[in-house]
Amino acid sequence: MKRILAAGDTHVGQVRDGNEDSFVVADSVFAVADGMGGHLAGEVASEAALEPVRALDGRVFPDADAAIAALRDAVVTANRTVSGMAHDEPTYRGMGTTLTAALLEGRRLHLAHVGDSRAYLLRDGRLRQLTADHTLVQHLVDEGQISREQAATHPQRSVITRAIGVGPDIDVDTISLDLAAHDVLLLCSDGLTGVVDDDELAEELSSADEPEAVVARLIERANAGGGPDNITVVVLRYDPDAASGDGESARRAHPTITISSRVDRDDTDWAGRLGSVGTPGLDGVEPEGERGTVKAARAMRRLTAALIGFAVLVAIAAGVGAFLLSQQYFVGLDGEQLVVYRGVDTSVGPVQLSWIVERSQVTVDEVQDWYVPTLQSGVPAINLADARRIIDNAPLSALEPEDDEPEDDEPEDDEPEDDEPGDLAG
Repeated sequence: MKRILAAGDTHVGQVRDGNEDSFVVADSVFAVADGMGGHLAGEVASEAALEPVRALDGRVFPDADAAIAALRDAVVTANRTVSGMAHDEPTYRGMGTTLTAALLEGRRLHLAHVGDSRAYLLRDGRLRQLTADHTLVQHLVDEGQISREQAATHPQRSVITRAIGVGPDIDVDTISLDLAAHDVLLLCSDGLTGVVDDDELAEELSSADEPEAVVARLIERANAGGGPDNITVVVLRYDPDAASGDGESARRAHPTITISSRVDRDDTDWAGRLGSVGTPGLDGVEPEGERGTVKAARAMRRLTAALIGFAVLVAIAAGVGAFLLSQQYFVGLDGEQLVVYRGVDTSVGPVQLSWIVERSQVTVDEVQDWYVPTLQSGVPAINLADARRIIDNAPLSALEPEDDEPEDDEPEDDEPEDDEPGDLAG
């Protein structure tokens, strides 16, 4: 009987105070999410993003196309959920998460991926990375501007270019493959891959030990290497010849980790309540027969109460909306200049909901061409300081350095070099 053995675990690492990673190990779905945002927002984002994926567990699909479409839709739903939470709740503003998810149907495996968490496949002793990192340095590697070795120590290696929850729309990478006997799949956050190299990964994944033991040793290696980030590891071994065993042992072989969001939705869901404002109490108000006058008067009282309540809610919504706008920042363009905006990059009728709060000295001509559309769409920032970091870390063109011109004035060695890393991913 075809069989998948799987295990997963997460560890805070040796540096971070909290763990913003989350994962799922179920019967047919497996996923890793690496949250960002701080103040528990990253943890909330990663957990919330996994819920739509977890909902696919055990579903049967008519064909492979339907399965991969469902997985992609789950990731899109995750993005919509997290971005909506970040928009509605001020304390969650700026949060986001990576998401790498696998859906198994028989021997067919489907992957969906956003961010820099990774999926690897070990087959016949050869390790292959299945996903491409959505990071600035990976783009530079793809463009041939830096090598993979340089990328490993690049000061902007943690700057991700795509993540769940940072905008209303998301591009999702997907891949499908047929598993072969004894294939091993690894899903992990960058807390593992940033410390443990591919040779070490292959060594551990080649072990005949149970996935639980492999997961534990990989986490140990990451911690031994300094554990600078949260570490999350999910390992799957495909063994079509394994005996099915009894139900209880099978459940122990691949335990289900229940994912629950820590967002309090009981009495604090003011955004949801404002969004459901309507005209309550108006059902059945049409007068009937001789009781029409009484019913009409009753309906008028209900309508008046509803209109007063609606006016109060509109006033509250306007105040809350003004507050939310004042707390939002993004980096964009004003003509040829990179500027920091406050508010949201949209308009209601003729009213623009954002305004410029700071201008930079960087122009669009100094920025690499591939990054211009991103600026035109607006790059969300957590606060003004974060927006300044985004501008400071903007990928400049190769023609950028003009420091070489004043060679005769003073030596370059006297100029301190600003190489502060831009860690926007968390």
